[in-house]
Amino acid sequence: MPAHLLLIDALNLIRRIHAAVKAPDENSQVDGAVSATISSLTRAIKETAPTHCLMVFDGNPPTWRHELYPDYKKGRKPMPDPLRKRLGDFNRAFLNMGVKTFRKSGLEADDVIAAIASKASKANVETTILSTDRIFLQLLDAPQIKLRDHFQKLDYQRQSVQKLYGFGADKLTQFWAIAGVGDVPGVQGVGDKGATSLILEHQAMNNVLLLEENTKGAAGKVVRQKDQALLSLKLATLACDLEVGVKMKDLRYESNSTE
Repeated sequence: MPAHLLLIDALNLIRRIHAAVKAPDENSQVDGAVSATISSLTRAIKETAPTHCLMVFDGNPPTWRHELYPDYKKGRKPMPDPLRKRLGDFNRAFLNMGVKTFRKSGLEADDVIAAIASKASKANVETTILSTDRIFLQLLDAPQIKLRDHFQKLDYQRQSVQKLYGFGADKLTQFWAIAGVGDVPGVQGVGDKGATSLILEHQAMNNVLLLEENTKGAAGKVVRQKDQALLSLKLATLACDLEVGVKMKDLRYESNSTE
């Protein structure tokens, strides 16, 4: 049976489920979230049928992105304390299911997942990333990688990016460097529409940056905010070359279910 690696963005899954749980108090909400997350993960495993599996948590900040951009994630809504204090309960539940977990201070789950997925794809291992975070779309230039929105039951692959944006996954980080995405600021005054036009016309952000500072429109804004654009490009680019010390042989999934 060919290897199939399932990489799960832990907090993306947990926080979405936690927010949807209705309960009389915060502790009960977390109790419900633990149960619902295990049920959701069980369904995900049945739907994707992985031979190898890893649940990846964010490590404690600061990360290299905070060092580059101190305001990184500054505007993001903090995790509720009752949930944060009980993340260990989720971790133990995953391990009891036979799913390995990973967390290391200073490393974002996005980068860890990207590094493992990139390494697996080079070994021609089919890899599914379970997350609703569109930052992973940049990895879909590799045909072995797909991104699954577990809640919508949608799979995104290389051709999906072309349909969504009008260009390939290899240009996404440059698009986001201009338009911004998530916690990446982008260039002030240029949105998705302007960034799309620039990428389609000039093919690369570097070509835009070669234009004169007095250039009109969106292109001129990018040129005049060159430092911001280049910073945003770094922030938007996942650290695919990161060495995290995870080996495929350690990620084999064997269900611990007694059903």
